Amino acid sequence: MNENEFEYFLSDRVFNYKIEKKYFGRVHKSMNLMQSSISEFAEKIKKPYAHAWCGGKFIGEVNKENWLKSTIIGLDFDRGEMSVDNVYEKFKEFGITPNLHYDTFSTTKKLHKFRVVLFLDHPINNQKVFTKMMVNLEKILPIDTQCKNVSRIFYGGTNVTITNQDTVSLEKLLDFVNIHIISRNNSNTRSIITFQSDAKKRNFLYNTNNTSHLFALNNIINFTSKKRGYQVDWEKARKKIKVLDHFFKGEWLYHEELFGLATNMIHIDGGEKLMKETMKKYNEKGKTFYNDNNFSIIPYVKKMMYFPIPVFKFSKYEEDSEIHDIITEVKNIRGHIEILKRQEKISLKVAEEKMISTFNEVIKNDEKEITYIFALPTAIGKTRLLTGVEKSVIAFPTNNLKNEVGSKMTANFVLSPDAISFASPVLNKKIEYYYRIGLPKKSMKIIRKISESTTSKDSQIAHNYILELEQCNDIEKSILTTHKRVLNSESLGHDTVIFDEDPLNSLIEIKQTSVNDLSGIQYLYEPLKSVLDFVHPLNDGIFETPQFSVDLEDLFKFCEDKNIFETNVFDFLRSKFFIKKGANIQYVIKNDLPNGTKNIIMSATIPIEFYDKLYPNRKFESIDFRNVSQAGSIIQYTGRSCSRDGLSRYGEKISEEIGDKIVITFKDFKSIFQNSPEEIHFGNCSGYDDLKGKDIAVVGTPHRNNNEYFLLGKLMGVEFDYYNSPFRYQKVKFNGFEFMINTFDNEGLRNIQLSLIESDLVQAVGRARSLRYDCTVELYSGLPLHISDSFIIKKETA
Repeated sequence: MNENEFEYFLSDRVFNYKIEKKYFGRVHKSMNLMQSSISEFAEKIKKPYAHAWCGGKFIGEVNKENWLKSTIIGLDFDRGEMSVDNVYEKFKEFGITPNLHYDTFSTTKKLHKFRVVLFLDHPINNQKVFTKMMVNLEKILPIDTQCKNVSRIFYGGTNVTITNQDTVSLEKLLDFVNIHIISRNNSNTRSIITFQSDAKKRNFLYNTNNTSHLFALNNIINFTSKKRGYQVDWEKARKKIKVLDHFFKGEWLYHEELFGLATNMIHIDGGEKLMKETMKKYNEKGKTFYNDNNFSIIPYVKKMMYFPIPVFKFSKYEEDSEIHDIITEVKNIRGHIEILKRQEKISLKVAEEKMISTFNEVIKNDEKEITYIFALPTAIGKTRLLTGVEKSVIAFPTNNLKNEVGSKMTANFVLSPDAISFASPVLNKKIEYYYRIGLPKKSMKIIRKISESTTSKDSQIAHNYILELEQCNDIEKSILTTHKRVLNSESLGHDTVIFDEDPLNSLIEIKQTSVNDLSGIQYLYEPLKSVLDFVHPLNDGIFETPQFSVDLEDLFKFCEDKNIFETNVFDFLRSKFFIKKGANIQYVIKNDLPNGTKNIIMSATIPIEFYDKLYPNRKFESIDFRNVSQAGSIIQYTGRSCSRDGLSRYGEKISEEIGDKIVITFKDFKSIFQNSPEEIHFGNCSGYDDLKGKDIAVVGTPHRNNNEYFLLGKLMGVEFDYYNSPFRYQKVKFNGFEFMINTFDNEGLRNIQLSLIESDLVQAVGRARSLRYDCTVELYSGLPLHISDSFIIKKETA
């Protein structure tokens, strides 16, 4: 199931009218599990091909006992007490837009009967919660009492209108219900639906990285404590936070602004009282018109013990675009970097001499089964060193870099072939397909078969490719190849393997597959049924991949000449851990370093400690020469985080500050800047030498998807709770600095995250080769680098 698809039950028969109650069994018996997008759902319930539906997922028949969860909610309006527009206005106050509405079969000109449908971003899998929520929705809206039944089957209808293609926040829907409960009960919070007192009990709302109310805080403040009362200078706070200042001046705030402000003010001494008094004051003056729901926000967020929502998430003012919470903003200086440990730097000349002498000693020794890690600054001259290496395998991250170094080699060498490209587009697609689904060996089998066929152009291309591969067996010459080819080779023939740049992305591969692919093929290939039987019943979460009893060679033979997979099922079967979310599976593969050889890794961005944790049974020796004085300068502006989310808000402003200077940033944000190279971006900086000696800007803090950190954490033995791993804005110590950043509470996950961000930033900054050239790199990021010469919170512009 894709991210935009939902699971529900649908009749396999068309019902274009409401049948008599005594025949309803026909509808009930025709219900089956379905998954589709919102648009596809709309088509399936529309007359003249209208199907009946139920928004829940069940094991077996549609009934309460078999219910697992509901992601789609239907609301019936058949009494004529409220129009469609009125319903939407009611939800709009709370930032909710229902996904679609349609007329029921029994609607008339005199009595408009319609149904409103909401597709939730998280499923509800607690029946008591579902029932209580629907019972209270019935008190807020004039809906049919049967809506509260988890197994309620709805008919389709006419005039289906899609009004929102994005999911509705379950969190906001609960806020909508609870605040109305409090208003109805004169600010009493006893009857509300609570869910966050125990994180493990929040089994229907646990996405720890997206729940905006629960995980957006600063860990130097104990927001989880029931004891509140942090002192804040309100005048100072007003000067720093514009939305707060305008609230105190009597600006009428909407629900989401009030809600966000309340989550901040309940944690401050006198904040709750001050907020109520301000709202009453301007209501009495006729300047604002806050209603009971608005006032109920305060006791609600207090009861729920919500953490502060970041100010930038609810404030409309550009000045607030980097402000997290009120307490942090007043008590800490945003962007301030505290240097805890100054690192002594050596001269470039000394570093070069040490690198060359140590490298030569390592090359000459006869020790095998050891991996030497050279941590070096960018532009120290390692490529020049490698051009003279004899009788070794030298692996590069890309074919382009491999070929570039090949043009400079002084030692005897051969090049492994680049990726094959046939004249026939059909053949290229076939080769690409087998690589994509995890069958590189099958691709090679096809290439050999083509080489043996006719005298066609493609036959010659295949023949030359195989010839180039065979030349790589020459043990009297150095072999220049790629990281992936080395790690996938069964025999290397040489005693020494050198990795130019960190091969971590090839050693640890994170890929995706789908339950749907397994479901589709299990009936054709029986052994895969055991895999589906294990995966399908699992709730969303992270799991260790078992040793499935599937013979990959046998599956390989079965799949010959059959394009039956869309995703990479083969690699999943040999993965270590996986994350299941709906029908999507994201998994991690750990490849091994070459065995029986002396391995050397040379990189400016290598997280050395990762290797000891990933390969505890291997021997590593690290040589660190990274602290070297530079010819140029690196100026780091830390006042903004410059995450993707941040750049979407203030990227244009940074672009104005930078002007036409060359910019390295996220691939999807290049268009914001006047001059960003087409090829170079975060995640693809390695090996590029075109920018050496030039003044450049690097903009961004390249956070990765949190699932990558979770999967890496599992591989590295980090203990964490997938369902409760808070990710928040907090003060941390890392790499000799103390600073504020959005990160995990869990120290192990935090170190993985920050190390990977650091590696990406160092790689980008290194494109200017400021170690050797008198140039300036301006770095816009909240994560401090040890190579930065100065940290400036705000750039002064003319």
